[in-house]
Amino acid sequence: MSTKLHMLLAAALCCLLPACASSGQAGNAAQAPQPAASSQPTFTLAADVNPYTGLPKGENYPEGQRGVAVMINNVKTALPQSGINSADLVYEMVTEGGITRLMAVYRDYNAMPVVGPIRSARDQHVQLAIPLDCLYAHIGGSSYALDMLEAFKYPDSLSIDGKYKNFYWIDAQRRRTLPQDSCVYTDGTTFAGAVERYGLDTAGEPEPVFNFLPYSQADRILEGGKATEISIRFSSYEDSELIYDPTDGRYYKYEFGEPQVDAAAGGAVYSADNVFLLFTEIGQYPDRVLAQVKLENGAGLYFCGGRYERVRWMKGAGEQPLRIVDNQGLEMDVTINPGNSYVAIVGMDQLEYCRVDGKNLEELFLQDAG
Repeated sequence: MSTKLHMLLAAALCCLLPACASSGQAGNAAQAPQPAASSQPTFTLAADVNPYTGLPKGENYPEGQRGVAVMINNVKTALPQSGINSADLVYEMVTEGGITRLMAVYRDYNAMPVVGPIRSARDQHVQLAIPLDCLYAHIGGSSYALDMLEAFKYPDSLSIDGKYKNFYWIDAQRRRTLPQDSCVYTDGTTFAGAVERYGLDTAGEPEPVFNFLPYSQADRILEGGKATEISIRFSSYEDSELIYDPTDGRYYKYEFGEPQVDAAAGGAVYSADNVFLLFTEIGQYPDRVLAQVKLENGAGLYFCGGRYERVRWMKGAGEQPLRIVDNQGLEMDVTINPGNSYVAIVGMDQLEYCRVDGKNLEELFLQDAG
């Protein structure tokens, strides 16, 4: 590698690190403005917009009612999952031992199909659920997650766990060959019945999760370049791919070398309109088992319509939401096209293994550097 190319690559990679931004010249990196931990989104959306998707609310929209986030098992032996294609938002992060867990978010819990297998809470997912002000369905949880739920008064008012029974069932057929944590499910009728039975507080209209483009406008074309195949490595255990289909404008997800299918949708492959690949530092708690995910700020990529764009992300403490902001350090919320979204939060140590259209991200950022 030539010296010039090496310097360009170093500058490009520095742009990706949470605390740095390129100065615009090869080999020189300047400190970028750092997002304030307490900053809040400044945008507003029209009253007829679903705050989770940016799409029209529609006739059966649950006005003034909280949504729900459901923890879903994602180990290979627990597949196939159910209900993921009906989710408005899906977040994926490592939990322990390199495995990942999904948090599927539904604006209308009454309309949920069969969803599961339901798994336990982890604090990194709880940190993203709290700003959504939603109900939270899980079976048990780590001490860190349960402490966080307690601190924000979730066990008494919003969580469906512990003393709240009968919001789920065990799939007897699967239980013949699988452990119980791969066999727990719920659906809209069962879940709504439990919410009513226990008198949980369901009142509240969510804040918008992104700065959505008005749905009446044509989708925004992302400026970074073409992106039809996204390869994501969460760990040595978990690799995923998202493949763009130009016929419907969606990214279809694969993991463990196979399509990630939804049993509740007739075996359809999980797909999303928007894909976010966000990088952060991921270590371990003192037990050396559970993943400790740093949710403060960092760099990432936004994918939509077969193209990508470089972005940054930020997350303040507590109720403050995850924000997707511009790459110039101005804290301007990026305009996101309407649709459902998949958010992958990945460790910086996996950066070199992630690719877009066959290029590792070092090459992609080098290309962007010119």
